[in-house]
Amino acid sequence: MIYKQYIFIVILFSSVLHYSQSDIEGNKKGKVGYVSSQFVYVNFQNTDGINEGDTLFIKSKNKIVPALIVRHLSTSSAACERMLDQNFKQDLVIYAKSIDQQIITTQTEKPQILIPVTNSQPIEETKITSVTKNKKSSTEISGRYSIQSYTDLNNLDQAYEYQRWRHSLRFSAQNIGNSGLSLSTYTIFSYRADQWSSVSSNLGKALKIYDLNLNYRFAESTQLWLGRYLNRKISNISVIDGLQFENGFSFLTLGLVVGSRPDFTNFGLNTKLFEYGVYLNRIDTIGTAFMENTISIFEQTNDFKTDRRFVYFQHTNNILSHTYLFASAEVDLYKRINNIPESDFSLTSLYVSGRYAPIRQLSFSLSYDERKNVIYYETFKSLSDSILENEMRKGLRARAVVRPFNNVSLGLQYGYRFKQSDAKPSDNYGGNLSFTMIPFIEASTTFDFNRIQSSYVDGYVYSVNLYKSLMSISSDFSIGFRKTDYTFVNSTYKLNEKAVLVDFSTSVLRPFSFSISYEGVFESTRTYGRILIDLTTRF
Repeated sequence: MIYKQYIFIVILFSSVLHYSQSDIEGNKKGKVGYVSSQFVYVNFQNTDGINEGDTLFIKSKNKIVPALIVRHLSTSSAACERMLDQNFKQDLVIYAKSIDQQIITTQTEKPQILIPVTNSQPIEETKITSVTKNKKSSTEISGRYSIQSYTDLNNLDQAYEYQRWRHSLRFSAQNIGNSGLSLSTYTIFSYRADQWSSVSSNLGKALKIYDLNLNYRFAESTQLWLGRYLNRKISNISVIDGLQFENGFSFLTLGLVVGSRPDFTNFGLNTKLFEYGVYLNRIDTIGTAFMENTISIFEQTNDFKTDRRFVYFQHTNNILSHTYLFASAEVDLYKRINNIPESDFSLTSLYVSGRYAPIRQLSFSLSYDERKNVIYYETFKSLSDSILENEMRKGLRARAVVRPFNNVSLGLQYGYRFKQSDAKPSDNYGGNLSFTMIPFIEASTTFDFNRIQSSYVDGYVYSVNLYKSLMSISSDFSIGFRKTDYTFVNSTYKLNEKAVLVDFSTSVLRPFSFSISYEGVFESTRTYGRILIDLTTRF
């Protein structure tokens, strides 16, 4: 049977630049001070124009690459979370510049016009001169190995006490033997200590491979992946086991994909879930702004019979000043009713988010989420964490952040969700108040409040956390308290718990970093705790 389907998707955006006007003319540069297991600390001459939540960048192979997210700020330094799994060595230069500020430079001035960029992100800062052959760089090897111990304790039944071990390995070898060949992998081996006998007889049960692929770059804009790979341009498709080929032309990038989806039950290889597709990607720059669009069509099978055919669209832009917007959508083109295949045209997934920051001290964000539920193959989330996340993820969400002073931040948020399966709409609202670099103690503290009202739960969550950097010993320390009061509408059960959270991490034992975390939860008749110990080394 031949299907002819046509789709026309138009999305109009207003989007956000993540920088203030004072930063447009040049990059604010900083250097890595020291690295802990939790944060990378970057020292600046001053942090004017940098906000919590901003992205910081490094330069790698003449590319500006997003590397860090700012979590805490002082007047001259920033504590950041890693986006890249690499060694952030002391004195490494960091740029406080958004990728959307990048300008493709020329040797002579040109009028600002729409310029197609065929290379995949990150956008290169290049000089448009005579074409020369790229020299292959030497082999670059990097990686991270960590071993974690996760212990669950309670005061009621020892049968529910257990210890879980988790080994994780990230490894990357770029330009192997000075060629275009590269290898990367991200693998986790996790099991309960009391279940080792069953795991040892079936090691695949505890093994999760999230990334394992060979990449060969034939030219700057032509490359091939073989193995399990998550493609940034079609990230909603999830990882794909098979072949992915990409070639850049003068006006766009074309990608071809043939492979299979991971098994639903264990994330392993399942060739019966065969899939194939094609995608087109284009990046344009308009002066200092950029826009990226990707559209793809995929056919997925189950036992080699067509299970789903759909179009996926992804868009990013910051064309309007002080704005940034991201959107993705999926439209199904096929359905099977009573075992009879039919053409279809239905929107099955939609996500739109935008941020507007007219000045450094004020920002607004708005998102609408109508994506399918997220499946966690492993998680350390508690019951209260999971309830809060499920209620806050889907639907409409708005947030405003005000920074009246350099070390004070106030955030307010509101979420609304209504589905046909819900007896009534779900509302959640709350806020947080943060103080950074408190005088005398030089620590940061955050107060959080959340209110949830839905068809099955009604309750509150309060928390306070204190963060302290012990720079003299390359360490971090935090302590927090959380109170949760949930009433379940269709049940007599109530969740009233108080929790104490303590975390300590240090990188004084270089090249190893060590951290230990404790969460103690106290209810009226039950007490339980979690202890997480982590030892990590990078190479």
